[in-house]
Amino acid sequence: MHNWIFYGTDKADTRTIHYIKSCKKPQMTSEYKDMMQLLDRGEYQTVGYMTSRAWNKENQYIKITL
Repeated sequence: MHNWIFYGTDKADTRTIHYIKSCKKPQMTSEYKDMMQLLDRGEYQTVGYMTSRAWNKENQYIKITL
């Protein structure tokens, strides 16, 4: 079982996380259904999900200590 992040991307290419859920098949969840409804209503350009590990690789921040 993995931790999955469900997100949406708007017209300004801003990603918003809506849900974080631990499951085996993210496409079979109510969270996925909710994200598809947001896409159908035009609130997002794209919606998707990815593992939390992939999200962290793609969206790393560097902390600088002074």
